[in-house]
Amino acid sequence: MFVARVVGHSMEPVIPDGSYCIFRAPVDGTRQGKTVLVQHRSISDPETGGRYTVKRYRSDKLMTGAGEGDWRHSRIVLEPVNKEFQPLVFEDPTVAEELQVIAEFVGLV
Repeated sequence: MFVARVVGHSMEPVIPDGSYCIFRAPVDGTRQGKTVLVQHRSISDPETGGRYTVKRYRSDKLMTGAGEGDWRHSRIVLEPVNKEFQPLVFEDPTVAEELQVIAEFVGLV
């Protein structure tokens, strides 16, 4: 677990701008519907311009074979809580695979 200061308004009112947040790493189990800290080297968060963002994670999967693990992400959506902000949508498999979920949001300090 670690504490990080989250800057921006996209997750308000759940995470107010400037809040110190507790995160747990690694993320266990499914990421679906969890609020997560995500890194991506080749894009930047539209609100802060940074390479990290905190958003709710949602993904759609595409089966690529008959096995249980035979799938890939067809779309990943990082959703803000604040309706004034647009979700970050990744439909390009190459870009989506470059997203790295760092940790899961646990709460505010």
